[in-house]
Amino acid sequence: MRIERRLPEGLIRFTHALVEKKPLRSWFVELENLTASRRRVAFRQMAAQMSSDKVDPELIAAVSALARPDLYAAVLKSLRELCSQ
Repeated sequence: MRIERRLPEGLIRFTHALVEKKPLRSWFVELENLTASRRRVAFRQMAAQMSSDKVDPELIAAVSALARPDLYAAVLKSLRELCSQ
């Protein structure tokens, strides 16, 4: 039995933006070249800056969640699949 977790709305919106905006997509894919710990730091710093800038809390939560290597890998895989269609 497969249990599906509902993705946060902010993460879904962020993924859609990655598909639609090539510069953002390129940046996101390039993060794969960082070590997991450096990528985690980058996402945490980005989330902190977004919080300071009063960005939508759902988007901040999405960026924070991407600090998890498994979640980053899952979004990266989905992004590649969506963009190859």
